[in-house]
This record gives sequence, C-alpha cells and structure tokens, in this order.
Amino acid sequence: MDAEMIENIRSNVKYYRIVKGISGRQLSTAIGLSPTWIHCFETRIIRESTPENLQLLAKALGKKLSDLIKPPKVVIQAISPEEAERGLQNLERIRKQKRRPVRQFEMDLGLCEGHLYKALKGYRKFTVETWWKIAEALNMDLKTLIGREA
Repeated sequence: MDAEMIENIRSNVKYYRIVKGISGRQLSTAIGLSPTWIHCFETRIIRESTPENLQLLAKALGKKLSDLIKPPKVVIQAISPEEAERGLQNLERIRKQKRRPVRQFEMDLGLCEGHLYKALKGYRKFTVETWWKIAEALNMDLKTLIGREA
C-alpha cells in the first residue's frame, strides 16, 4: 500500500471514529491491540500497518477497507458558538421544510428525547460528536450544516 493510501486510511479512521463517538481506547480494544495503538496510528507514530490490522479497523468501524482508502472527509474537531448557532438555525429550517415535529425530527437524527428541543431553547449544547451524527443522519456535510467557510 502506498503512502497516500495509508494517509487516507489514517484520516478516515479518525473521521469515522469521531462520527461514531468511539474513543481511541475503545477502538483499539475492539481490534485487540494496545490502548495506545490508535493514537500512534492516527498521529503517524506508527508509519505502516499490517493488512490484517487495517481490515480489523475497517470492520470495527463498520466499513470496508476500500471505504477507508478513499480520499478523506475533513475532520472538524471543534465548533464555535457562532457555528453552533448557525447549525441550530439550519436544523430548524430543515425540520420545518420536512414538516416534522421536534420529537420526530430528534428520532430521525438519532437524538435522545428533548435533546434538540433543549438545544434550540439554549439549555443544552451539542458535542462535536453529536454534530457529526446529525450531519450523517441528514446525509449532509458538517461544514455546510454549521455554515463553515471552505
């Protein structure tokens, strides 16, 4: 496997791990490696990996290895308060366009009951993992959802 493919795999592993809300420790445990292995792989301390380990990573993330080799999506790791506000406005606009009650829309997005309602009212904030989950559920790029400039 060439260097570009390995870099794509690194970035995609991190992306899918964040989207799924899995810690590096949980992922490394799932594939039967030491708890620091994922960190070392994602930060390029481990330069190469065996095909078997790459297959284990893909399987643990619910993906095919060919999915991990594709050029990666940009991994957003933090969302500013302004972006969160734009994201909530966009969510509300999408909800109204779909003519969905808040609770039904929460269920569509895979959110706990009251989570979206409380966020819309300013009582709660979404984690970056929740924002990723919402973007995935909407089949939408997170940058677009939160209004981040390219």
